[in-house]
Amino acid sequence: MAPFKQGMTENRFQFPRQARLTRPGEFRAVFRGGRRAQAGALRARLKTNGLEHARLGLAVSLKATRNAVGRNRVRRQVRESFRLIQARLAGLDVVVSLFPALGGGTNDLREHLPHLWSAVKRRSEAPGKWNG
Repeated sequence: MAPFKQGMTENRFQFPRQARLTRPGEFRAVFRGGRRAQAGALRARLKTNGLEHARLGLAVSLKATRNAVGRNRVRRQVRESFRLIQARLAGLDVVVSLFPALGGGTNDLREHLPHLWSAVKRRSEAPGKWNG
């Protein structure tokens, strides 16, 4: 597979490893110095990453939905939504969390995801100081 930066136009809808937050330090940096966005029970922290592409991290807790099937469904839905919109969020690290109010219902999730990405984009473009 070609590197993520090369052939960006032909690979823009893929979700390679370079588009993910994988290390605990990367998550910590976003949580410590990031801005917040919310849509329903979906919450996101975002931070500029100095790269030409966006990266996604997921933090879906046991409290959000008690069974593994529900948590994995939430993760798949968020990843797929991010994969389609990642070009518009270039230069950001985003960590998405789900809170218990939504409980992993896929219909509610599909309804809130477009609003979450709009809020993330607005917050990233808003003037003001980035923490950290």
